[in-house]
Amino acid sequence: MKIVLFITSFLFLFLSSLAQDSTATQKRFLPSMTEEISNLTRKPLGEGTLKFESFIMYTVEEKQKSRAGKIYFSENHEAVVWLEDLNHENNFFFRATQDSPIITITPSKNQGAEISPEMMQALGYSDNIESTEEYTVDKKSPESTIANSECQPAIAILDESKHTMWVASKKSFKKPDRLMLERGLRLIFKNQTRSPFLSSAITKESWIPLGYNCDSYKFRILNWGLDGEFKLEQEDIMIKILGLDLKQVAKQYVEDLEKEKNLQKED
Repeated sequence: MKIVLFITSFLFLFLSSLAQDSTATQKRFLPSMTEEISNLTRKPLGEGTLKFESFIMYTVEEKQKSRAGKIYFSENHEAVVWLEDLNHENNFFFRATQDSPIITITPSKNQGAEISPEMMQALGYSDNIESTEEYTVDKKSPESTIANSECQPAIAILDESKHTMWVASKKSFKKPDRLMLERGLRLIFKNQTRSPFLSSAITKESWIPLGYNCDSYKFRILNWGLDGEFKLEQEDIMIKILGLDLKQVAKQYVEDLEKEKNLQKED
């Protein structure tokens, strides 16, 4: 009952303030008030500025369609940002850690939303299938050049399908590039949709995987860099949290008011 009274009072004050303003003022006021109401069910992405110095660009071909993606990350924190398709940059994905929910963010609105576990499953973010066999270099097959690096085909037969991981020698990379690629590739494979064999692939420590093939699926690294300037102002981005609605916010507000009143009475 108190929740209903609170919401009713809130709406009454809102409508009363509109009645007192001119038409022009109302037009300016209404969108901001609507945004404020909406933000009651949202929380900031976090605190402070997240900077991403490292990036990797890659391509994916699947079902006769191709796209280029990009992932941003840093050695200074666990957060990662990636764009599934660079032709559609209106939204991107964010993950604070690899155990955190995936969040979609619309930068033009500084808003985002958590993806539900059901939606993650539907999009193909699943670790239910795991690799059970190690990849072995096929020395008889020809090499391939990927991102200006010579790669050998490493083969695994899984579920009666041939999986080919194109691997370059770790020794052929300078240490900063090698360390960045090792971490970045783990993040890419972990957050690629519908490719669980990538995230669980068993490969040798001496390899840097730069490509992957299976049936109609093809993955290739394009390029990478250590001088990216991508950043997120976390406090400016409001995120819709799963399970948090206006009724719950109102209930919590009333409970906090009652606690405050009880504390004042005790004083």
